[in-house]
Amino acid sequence: MSQLIHKQGKARWVYRCDLCAVEFTAVDQLRILEARNTHVRGSLTHLQNTLAEAVRPVLEFVNDLALAAESFGKILFTPPKNRPHDPSLLKDRRKWGGR
Repeated sequence: MSQLIHKQGKARWVYRCDLCAVEFTAVDQLRILEARNTHVRGSLTHLQNTLAEAVRPVLEFVNDLALAAESFGKILFTPPKNRPHDPSLLKDRRKWGGR
């Protein structure tokens, strides 16, 4: 989350919120501070973007965990290649060592 207030020139102050892609300009620093406070406190999109940035690492971790569980499940539940999938063939004692 990057918020930046800087002076670009004479009587030109700029506030930029990279999270929301918003930029305000004013002639003095007091007005730009008021614009920042209005944006941060009164803007619903700023709150949503801040919460989304805060939750993003947790969601990435859960997604990676789900992918790992899916690949582990494929390895765990696939039958060996030399055994047939048909249960009637598994009961055949001559080839597969059934009952």
